[in-house]
Amino acid sequence: MEFKYIVVGSGNGACGFLSRYLDSQAQGKVLVLEEGEDFFYSSDIAHQLNWLKSFAEGKIFKLHNTQTPNSIPIISGRACTMGGGGSINYTMIHESSEWLSTHVGQPVGYWQDLKQKLNYRFDRDDPGEDLSPITQHVLKIAKKAGFQESDDELENIPNHPEQDEKLLHLFPSLFNPFGQRTHSGVSIVNWFDDRIVLKTQCQVQKLDFETTDTGELRCSAVHVKNLVDETSEYVSLKEGCKVILCAGAATPRLLLPYSEEMGQGEIGHHVSDHILLPLGLYIPKEGIDTTPKDNYVPVFATTLWRDDPDSEATVCTFDFFAGEFDRLIFLVSHLFLALLLPNWLKRKVIKYPNLFTFTKNAVRILIQIVAFFINRVRIVWNGLIGKPRQQELELVTAILKFKPRSAGYYVKDSSRITLDFFAPDPNTSFNQDKEVAKTVIKDHIDFLNELGYQPHWFVKCLLRCLTRIPYTKGQVDNYVETYSRKFLLTEQHLAGGCLYGSVLDKGLDNPEDTGKVFGTHNVHVADLSSVPLPRVSPQMTAYLLGFHVAQQLS
Repeated sequence: MEFKYIVVGSGNGACGFLSRYLDSQAQGKVLVLEEGEDFFYSSDIAHQLNWLKSFAEGKIFKLHNTQTPNSIPIISGRACTMGGGGSINYTMIHESSEWLSTHVGQPVGYWQDLKQKLNYRFDRDDPGEDLSPITQHVLKIAKKAGFQESDDELENIPNHPEQDEKLLHLFPSLFNPFGQRTHSGVSIVNWFDDRIVLKTQCQVQKLDFETTDTGELRCSAVHVKNLVDETSEYVSLKEGCKVILCAGAATPRLLLPYSEEMGQGEIGHHVSDHILLPLGLYIPKEGIDTTPKDNYVPVFATTLWRDDPDSEATVCTFDFFAGEFDRLIFLVSHLFLALLLPNWLKRKVIKYPNLFTFTKNAVRILIQIVAFFINRVRIVWNGLIGKPRQQELELVTAILKFKPRSAGYYVKDSSRITLDFFAPDPNTSFNQDKEVAKTVIKDHIDFLNELGYQPHWFVKCLLRCLTRIPYTKGQVDNYVETYSRKFLLTEQHLAGGCLYGSVLDKGLDNPEDTGKVFGTHNVHVADLSSVPLPRVSPQMTAYLLGFHVAQQLS
């Protein structure tokens, strides 16, 4: 069978690419090769039931071998299923059109128009309607703390503007009232279109190249391993067929062996992910009920940090989670996997999938046992003082995330990815990442403490003994210092490695060259590896990048 495109991966970038391509009049077939399972088999975990369980599903959620230059392990995950990251964490906010214009090319107006077209396909309801009590509460206390609602949105999906304000971005909820995820990125693609040939559980392991008459490298074949029966397949590319890499972290890996032949030494560099810091656990206040819809409260609270008025601002985002403990346990145990394990063990966990599965389940069981006894004591105490015997423990919590100062890189001929978290300036020893974390948490600790009641003093002492998570300004410095040495987490949104302008053609002279790897004839990139790490949650940016490449090629 002859293909017009071979798309490697079926994540956010691929969904954006396929959505736009299928709208064109082109009749060429597209082969999609996905390492994970078919969406229709994984949807019970990732979409219909408790989405948080996806963190516990070894088939869907795996870890990168990610460390700092000083060999401090970082818990950095990736989605391995049809739909990619959108099947696990479906948050919606666009990077600014000015940022996209700077890093990808094209005028600001082009990106505004493209966002409108992409957002229309998601067909999302107005996020301001039918707000849950916990969402209303977060908005209320955030406004009291100086945040204001942003009105920058297109088709009900927010856009991060270029301005220096503390902003609240309401985005369409992931869930229906029962906590079911009824939409995700795969919903914007008609997977039953005759032009799509989808092969799941097929891992692309290698690309073959041949030299053309012009001296460029042409991808002539793709080596695929079938993960079900352990067989290998060799897919030849006919003349005119293009490879569209949408494989996330695997995209730079597939190109690295040929970087010298391509003359692209920048492949595998400028890689980053958001630093993620878990914050306090709270009990919702009386009258503020939580529902399954609140597992991911659909509000981003963004604020800016800058060293001086002329420096580039660091965008810091607070995310909020709420609900019954039994549902949140999967998220909490994932975060506490970083907080409870020593570094020597985490180095092994991130390398061996079976050990990762065992340890995260062990951490979850440990937390459940502790929570069981705490809950029993709470029920007895409430009975003694005449309070209602609430059976289910409910929690509300937040995380802080921001882009680190220094970018990282892929280690060639190794599975390791180096991310330079909390690195001091080599010239001044000033540690910007620590200063950002300390300043922003201190400035907002009173706001965070308004999320709900603090746990009983004994529970809080136990929590702080294990994690150092702060509840007062005086506890913040110790938390950040300890965190930077022992507790590193990312947001699971690895970006960079094949940047536009240095590795990829922006297509400004010829639209059909958009996303093409310099030095190649038929290899394009259409995922987050094509840009530096966006300042805000990057999923919509990933969809947009794939959509953009298909728009230009079409």
